Amino acid sequence: MGHIWWGSPMSRQVGFYEYGVSPYHLKPLKGVINPGATLFLKRTGKQLLYIAPPVAFFYSIAVWADNKYEYNCRKAGIKAAAEASGH
Repeated sequence: MGHIWWGSPMSRQVGFYEYGVSPYHLKPLKGVINPGATLFLKRTGKQLLYIAPPVAFFYSIAVWADNKYEYNCRKAGIKAAAEASGH
């Protein structure tokens, strides 16, 4: 007949156990205000003066390059490049 698996009609079950947690023992907002999060914000704030200026500088270069590329792809940019090269 083979092995008897759990839930098959031939298996013998003695009892049924159900586990749960009382709603009065749950803490639904536990960890929302975590001391680690405030410490993370404090440490990040201290490093902000070292991080923000290079990020702003390179972001402004990227925006300038995108605008310059879009200008050079248009008729006015092509005309200006042709005039600058002497054609």
